[in-house]
Amino acid sequence: MNPRNLIYTFVSYASHYDTPWGRGTAVEGIERTAAIAHRHGIPVTWIVNRGSIPVLAARISEWHEAYGDDVILQCPFFIEDAGMSKDKLKETLASDWRLLQETFPWAQTKIAGRGKIYNEVIETLEELGFEGMWGYCWEQVWWDGITHKGIPWGSWYVDGSRYKVPHPGRGQVVAFEWTARDLHLTYHTGSPVLYSTDPNDVLRAGLCTGQNIEYWKRLFDEYMDNTEHNEQVFFLQQQEGHEMEYGERFAVFPAADVEACAEMLDLFFAYVAGSGATLATLPQAVARYKAHNAAATAPVYMLTRDKPFAPALNDYTMTLGGVGLGPWPDTFLYYDSRCQMAFVRGECKPRMLRSYVGQWDMSSEFTEPIPPLFVTRYERTATTIELIYEIGIWKPIPFGLAYWDDLAGYEIESCEIAAAAAELQAEAQAEVDARLIGGELVFLRFALSGAKTKLRLVLRKRS
Repeated sequence: MNPRNLIYTFVSYASHYDTPWGRGTAVEGIERTAAIAHRHGIPVTWIVNRGSIPVLAARISEWHEAYGDDVILQCPFFIEDAGMSKDKLKETLASDWRLLQETFPWAQTKIAGRGKIYNEVIETLEELGFEGMWGYCWEQVWWDGITHKGIPWGSWYVDGSRYKVPHPGRGQVVAFEWTARDLHLTYHTGSPVLYSTDPNDVLRAGLCTGQNIEYWKRLFDEYMDNTEHNEQVFFLQQQEGHEMEYGERFAVFPAADVEACAEMLDLFFAYVAGSGATLATLPQAVARYKAHNAAATAPVYMLTRDKPFAPALNDYTMTLGGVGLGPWPDTFLYYDSRCQMAFVRGECKPRMLRSYVGQWDMSSEFTEPIPPLFVTRYERTATTIELIYEIGIWKPIPFGLAYWDDLAGYEIESCEIAAAAAELQAEAQAEVDARLIGGELVFLRFALSGAKTKLRLVLRKRS
């Protein structure tokens, strides 16, 4: 475990609103959020817009000097605000950013934030020199008008003309998720809105209370455990400033919920601050991602487990038809610029395979059928393990396999594609990336070429 490899970022909406559920800038809730975060040395990234910038100018500037806070810009909605006009979106974004930088001249990294994302939004951000887009929601469907199912979680380079797909190389805009999800329980239940780091969501779901955040701690520990096989693990959390106050201007949630969320954040910030994780603003996270991943989106390897927490049965958890209950098996989740996969403990082939290669329809979830697999040799001696995997003729797609076992003390001696398919595999530029994950599995990442494929894996016990 490498605690400094976990990069924790806290973001808070601090915008001006004129809606049925609130009007103005939630100064009280913003100040409450800032006080809790700063008490534990957590810098806050504030999402501001044209209406809130003048209201919060002095406060945020003071917090920047004292605690390292930073700002990003709320992106106008492409449909609702810009009327589906790229020119209008571009004009508004450019004008709003000028106001932001005039007010906060120390804000140098251009990042936008909003959950409703389209190709035109990313294209516009690229044209204006933006480096990041906050607001992606892994596995989310319908909720808040956001359907992002098919995207990776965490952080990745966005393809400018395919907003749900990683760029095949190094893109200009880095994607950041709205708030970190429980990858394990989200995958198995299909309920990303419940199993998240949003305070109100886990409070309403009965997963945390103002006095008990054990679920959050277990989730954070799981991300921390995965620093063992990732050079960077991003854990981003968000809470709206207007959901941290209750009064005449904003009453999104009852006063008791506001107090409970404040208590939850206080406890969690203390836990994060004592973990050894790297604390970063969103602009700092963008810089870290780009510096560390100069060529392309980084592969991400996440070994996830069940947790002894179940949501309450209430009107909130029943909204989308209820939530499946475990226990759920250990699961390995992976993505890179070409695909995303999920493997359940004991199974060699993926339960879920998404290919990003050649995708153009952004209403798609990019799911691919999975070819039949045969293990034609499995031999384990006192010192070696040998497996041969065979897959018949299948269309060219990114692919992967997993071998689950107690692999403490073992190392990978060799992993190679058999000669019959080697020439075609070479043409497909598909070398095998074999690596041990947590002493519990070997993950093999390669590509199917269109020919029959045979792989031989040998592991040897270290002497």
